Amino acid sequence: MSGQQIIFGLLELLVSVFISFILIFGSYRLFLVLTPRFDEERQLKGKNTSVGIILGSILLGEALVVKQAIYPVMAVIQIFALGQERDILNFLKMLGYGAGYVLLAGILAIVCILLSLWLFNKLTPRIDHYQEIKENNIAIAIFMALFIVGICLLISAGVSGLTRALVPFPEVGSIPFK
Repeated sequence: MSGQQIIFGLLELLVSVFISFILIFGSYRLFLVLTPRFDEERQLKGKNTSVGIILGSILLGEALVVKQAIYPVMAVIQIFALGQERDILNFLKMLGYGAGYVLLAGILAIVCILLSLWLFNKLTPRIDHYQEIKENNIAIAIFMALFIVGICLLISAGVSGLTRALVPFPEVGSIPFK
């Protein structure tokens, strides 16, 4: 175990904590803006368990997708820290790449959640989901929540591949194919 590995491990922990706080706050606020007629906070204060289940699944789904951006962010930080050119321009590029990976994963997570909600509505057309959730139908909430988490879990693999493919690894040579 080297000191450098410990430092990168601690840095990864700090990046993860920072991303998670931004993720939780931003996702929750965005969901409140996207659903103004539902008034989730009033529902939560009224002890509506179904709303808590749905909001929790949305945050969990978002976390499952956005966590795929942590590796690319750390890879860019390591490339910068171990690279030869450690100037302000490369530092700003590193920050830009890191923010871009998190932003891309966050947008894809939101799209994934909205797609999950839309698809759930299409698969169950005879159920008024908003009304059932308002009436604290826990069965509908659990089914909907697991649907959201399942879709996000499956899509997170694709987000991982996409964000890893965007890491600007330095060229070390190429293998000629015959």
